[in-house]
Amino acid sequence: MVNILASVDAGNGGTNAVLLKGKAKNPKSFYMPSVRAAATGESLGLSQFEMDYEYVDWYGNRYVVGDDVVRVTRRHLERHLGQDRYANEFHQFLVAVALAKLGVTKGKVNLTLFCPPSLFTQHKQNMVDTFQKTPVKLSLKGDKKPREWSYEQVSVYPEGIGAVACFVFDVEGNVVDQNLLQGQTVVLDCGLWTLDTLILSDGNFNPEALQTATNQNAGVQTHIREPLLKRLHETDEDFTVLTVDDVDLAIRDGLANQNYTVTSGGKEIDMKPILDKLSERYAGWIANNIIDSQLNGLRGIRSAILVGGGATLVDEHLRRW
Repeated sequence: MVNILASVDAGNGGTNAVLLKGKAKNPKSFYMPSVRAAATGESLGLSQFEMDYEYVDWYGNRYVVGDDVVRVTRRHLERHLGQDRYANEFHQFLVAVALAKLGVTKGKVNLTLFCPPSLFTQHKQNMVDTFQKTPVKLSLKGDKKPREWSYEQVSVYPEGIGAVACFVFDVEGNVVDQNLLQGQTVVLDCGLWTLDTLILSDGNFNPEALQTATNQNAGVQTHIREPLLKRLHETDEDFTVLTVDDVDLAIRDGLANQNYTVTSGGKEIDMKPILDKLSERYAGWIANNIIDSQLNGLRGIRSAILVGGGATLVDEHLRRW
């Protein structure tokens, strides 16, 4: 019997997971950047003087994951951006690590996954088949024996659809506002690699629009992370060792704590002015290339819903526009 319900959005930039296990009433959640690096996990046996970090053993390889790649090692950084990542080994790894971090050790999992809208029909069945036929075996640091489980049921949905449900249903699944999605609604899903547009009519999505719903290489990576890293590299040689993962961590820390200071080699810089300028430029690009060129300037649109990792960066600018 399946007693583990899990939803994992293992995106290009970050992996978000939610899990409900057994008779628990409240789900648990987990987030990590979608990046890993090869590690040894070796020790001198001097625990009080050594850096403490977690690692994952995955089919004969050992990795550090998420923010630890910035803290522990910058060698052999590995990420996979683009349209061919869905259901591949790295995608499976991100999903498995997230579930292990949420406490899965064995059993059967009912899993929900997501895919960009225009890639949905191409990848959906392969994602279902691959995850269902590939059992998981991994160990977290400290595990006495490997964790092993399988995916009994796998569902795949277009990215953005789940976000719309958050505006309509409460945590118990009850409809809280039947009128919210009346008329024409557009969803702008601003991710790391893609910018997706979904148009709903009275809450229903037209599948004929799937093929044109995804703008690849139009996300935060291209418009903010890479140019921001380039500016940092040009500022001082001590900053040339930084990667996009350092930038990503600094942005998330800044959004949480209002401190956008980046430090390297004893030098520090407040990257907020650069980030603000790039965010405003990105919002202008979205307005020109998506809202005006593809969505007719939102004419006839009753509501616009902005979601995704880049939403908080462009929200203020798009509202002003």
